[in-house]
Amino acid sequence: MIGLRHLTPTALLINLSVAGAIVLSLTASAPAQGRKVGRNESKAERKERKEIEKADLKDEKERRKEEFNDLKEERKDLKEERKEDLKDEKERRKEEFNDLKEGRKEDRKDLKEERKDLKEERKTRSKALKEKRK
Repeated sequence: MIGLRHLTPTALLINLSVAGAIVLSLTASAPAQGRKVGRNESKAERKERKEIEKADLKDEKERRKEEFNDLKEERKDLKEERKEDLKDEKERRKEEFNDLKEGRKEDRKDLKEERKDLKEERKTRSKALKEKRK
C-alpha cells in the first residue's frame, strides 16, 4: 500500500484508512458468535441501526455531492484564471510588439536624420573645396 501511495489520490487513502479502522473496531467489539449477534438485537434496535446507517449513507452522499460541486467550482475558477492569464499575456505581447515597432520607427527616423546630416556635411565640404580651388 505504501509503495502505491503516489498512484492513489489522498482522499481515497484517507477513506481506506477510515474504513480499515471501522472494520478493526467492529471485529474487536463483536463476539465470536457468528449470526447470533444480529438476532440478539430487538426489532427496535435493528430498525434504529438501519435508520442510522441510512442517515449515514445520506450524509455521505450529500458530502460527496458538495465535494463534487466544490471541484466543479474550482475547475471553473481555474478556467477563468487561465483565460484571464492568456488575455493578459496577449495584451503584454501586443504592447511589446507596439513598443518594438515604435522603437524601429524611431531608429529609422534617427538613421534618416544622420544620413541627411552626412549629406549636408558632404555638401559643405565640397563647397569649401570648390571655394578653395577658386
